[in-house]
Amino acid sequence: MDIDIGLTILFVLFICVLYGVYWYAKNHKKGNDLLPLRVNEDPYLQEVASFKEKIDKSVAAAVRQHEQELEHRYENDAAHLHRKERLSQFARISDLDKALIIIWEEIEHYPIWLERDDSDKWNKLSLEAINSSNNEDSYSVEFLYNSQQLKITEKTQSKTGELNSILSLFENNIEVFAIECSINAIDEKTNHICQQICAFKERGNWPKTLLELYGQIRIEEGKSADEVKYFRANEFKSSFEG
Repeated sequence: MDIDIGLTILFVLFICVLYGVYWYAKNHKKGNDLLPLRVNEDPYLQEVASFKEKIDKSVAAAVRQHEQELEHRYENDAAHLHRKERLSQFARISDLDKALIIIWEEIEHYPIWLERDDSDKWNKLSLEAINSSNNEDSYSVEFLYNSQQLKITEKTQSKTGELNSILSLFENNIEVFAIECSINAIDEKTNHICQQICAFKERGNWPKTLLELYGQIRIEEGKSADEVKYFRANEFKSSFEG
């Protein structure tokens, strides 16, 4: 008897649980279907929903367009960076940076030296039409070499207590090559050390001209070193006799 009553109670509870689950599911689904049903039936809400969809599409399109613009911009920057690295590496391998420095250190005083009586002695590179100009923070020397108009300008600048300069080469008044240098003064002589390539234009005859002038200076330096070596050897002759 007690067993039958217990089973009956369990059966009733089971039915109640099933009904509760059915009621919850039915009302929850009805609540979810209520909004789209009312939007479809309400012109005002329909208009707002359509406007929101339009805004969402315009936002997505604007963001995507901006992303594409950035991709294109950085793609160009990457190409320019690769070009800069390639030309900078070529300039260093070809000693164009050293050539510009050595030529500048050779000719920067030419305009003053050429006022002396022995000017022919100092114009080792046989430059013509030599002129100089000074600005607030720059100094330029212009000249002709094999009928080619060239100019080298040094623009000095101070960075964190160190003296730096930009050496720029102009061919027919167009900047074609430039380097940034650190400057060291040793025994009243200024030495430039290239830090980076700032400009390199693939046009004109300037690379060959730089290398040719640099070659002339190296020949003169080699001859001078040999003369000193053999002159001193002659001096030592009497001191190291066999």
